[in-house]
Amino acid sequence: MKKTSSFPRFTTFGTAILGAGALVLSGCAASAPAEPAASGATAAAPSASAAAGTCGAVPTGTAKDPSGLLAGFPKEISAGYDLYPYEIRKSAWSEFKSKKTEGFTAAIVGMPPASPFIASMSESIRKTLKAEGVEIVGEFAPDDPSNVPLQLQQFNEALSLKPDVIIYTAIAPEPSVDLAKAAHAAGIPLVAAQVPIDSEYAVSVTRNTPLAIAQVTAGTVGAIGGKGNVLRVDGIPGIPVSTFATLGIDAVLENCPDIKVAGSVTGFFQPATAQAEVQKFLATNPAGVDAVLQAGTMGVGIRNAFEESGMEVPPIADDGSSHGFSSWALANADYPYFGTTTPSVRTGEAVVDVALRILKGEGPKVNQIVEPSVIVNRENLADIADPSWDASDLTDLAGAPEDYLPTERLNNFFANPGQ
Repeated sequence: MKKTSSFPRFTTFGTAILGAGALVLSGCAASAPAEPAASGATAAAPSASAAAGTCGAVPTGTAKDPSGLLAGFPKEISAGYDLYPYEIRKSAWSEFKSKKTEGFTAAIVGMPPASPFIASMSESIRKTLKAEGVEIVGEFAPDDPSNVPLQLQQFNEALSLKPDVIIYTAIAPEPSVDLAKAAHAAGIPLVAAQVPIDSEYAVSVTRNTPLAIAQVTAGTVGAIGGKGNVLRVDGIPGIPVSTFATLGIDAVLENCPDIKVAGSVTGFFQPATAQAEVQKFLATNPAGVDAVLQAGTMGVGIRNAFEESGMEVPPIADDGSSHGFSSWALANADYPYFGTTTPSVRTGEAVVDVALRILKGEGPKVNQIVEPSVIVNRENLADIADPSWDASDLTDLAGAPEDYLPTERLNNFFANPGQ
């Protein structure tokens, strides 16, 4: 019998964590252009014109790959691991193959669907599993996205059901390392759905948050000529995605001696909160700033703060882009725009694809499957954004489903693709 958990109301802090989760749950930006997507969009590198080591350049060759595993991948894939915070290891599931050839079962341990991205990705995982004939024997999510102990308990309950595979979106990656070991000891593959786990016992299908943030940051500081005052808008202090965002911003600013941080505020990944905090800053800093560097998803709120304050909107690094901001940027042809897409439906499909490949014995080469996302800028904005979208629409900018881990690209991550 399928087991489920209900989803009561969420605390404000919990909802903010879900907003942060949406940042992890999207494509990863590479420092070199990716292959053209089916939609015609490309993962263009906004820092392409900046020389290495200068302001506006994204650091390269920074992957944590002590075993040289990425050397066997195409350059456009290995480049997507620059600034990635976790070590790349050989997957503990590289030699695994299920004794079954059909009739697979799965358990899902996720987050409450309070954010549009998580709700969409979760539904995509369910639909794709069912379409592939996989029985979902258990589905769990905590009552609130800040309830880590309950999620860990739910994971152990899912493990006790002995499914063929577990698909897991962790609230807290660090304590999940032990869960990955337990799943491996039980012979049950664990696929981490976009919130990466630093373990060879899990296969994470994820984005590279520091690199994505670095790319939109590089484009933004480049738009102001590498000189001027910037405002930083942080997410939730102390959680991994905020730490990753800081890594990305700092990696670019390290080479920008003429960029001065005029101030910082905390937006908790909530556009409304970010708007209020930025407006407070602007009230005491009437000269404004030349650009805004943010941890992600708060672009509309930050833009609104400048407009409500009667100021011109400066370039805003927009990782985790929305319909509203991208449409507004499209309508303002002279505005320098740098953002990223968030393909929630395809994310769920890719996660299930990876899970089934492991069960079929295709052999994942590494523990972290990282995919470049589409960088949205003036070159491709018209191909991705719709001018009819309302400027206040917070819906994730999904882009084309074909942009995220298409079959041919995913094959590179497996030793025996198609087996």
